[in-house]
Parts: sequence; C-alpha cells; structure tokens
Amino acid sequence: MLGRPRDTVSLVLTGDERIRELNRDFLEVDEPTDVLSFPFVDPQDLEAQDGAVFLGEIYISVDTARSQAGEAKRPYAREVAHLLVHGLLHLLGFDHRTRAERERMTALEERLLRGLRAEIAALGKSRR
Repeated sequence: MLGRPRDTVSLVLTGDERIRELNRDFLEVDEPTDVLSFPFVDPQDLEAQDGAVFLGEIYISVDTARSQAGEAKRPYAREVAHLLVHGLLHLLGFDHRTRAERERMTALEERLLRGLRAEIAALGKSRR
C-alpha cells in the first residue's frame, strides 16, 4: 500500500518511564509520549533504494496506548496498531506540523488502518 513491501522496522513496546527517557534525551521533552520514531535512513533517499531497507525504530508506550484506548473507548489492539502506523509514516517522511500535513497524514493513517482491520481484530481476540 505504501510501495515499500520489503522494508523493515524494529518495533519496541515499552512503558511510560522508558519512553519518557527517550523523549527527554532525543527531543528534549521531559514527559512520556505515545510513540517515537527514529529513522535510520533519510526518507528523501528511499526512492533511490532498490532493495529492502531497514527504515528505523518505532517505540510505543503500552502504558499510554492503554490509557488512550480507554479514553477513546476503542480496543487496545487498535490503538497500538494506530501508533505503529503513525510511527511508520514518520519513518517514511510524513509529518503533522502544518494543518495540510496533519490532514494528509491522518487520511493515510485511516486508510491503512481500514486495510488492517481484520488483522487488528484478530490481535484483539488473541489477547482474551
């Protein structure tokens, strides 16, 4: 769907304490967050890459994901999937600093999550 079927990422599920440390050390924001992405390749260089590329690392706080899922009254598995998609889009060069960027990124997140609906539902059922 994003035109990079062989690329890979590393996903780290962690807690608020660790993600707060990362947020503080790398972004100078001393508070937990839901997801952080650390690219290993400049997104502008991806078009020149023929083979599989390791895009980078995505860290998701399971504590914050659980809290956000509860507040939004949506399944935890869906929240984690959303954060994973969000982090992946950052690795691919998408951002949400401006309104236009935010609208484009949100629309793409929703499209990708619709495409993953069955897989997300299966994850939610496997936790029971």
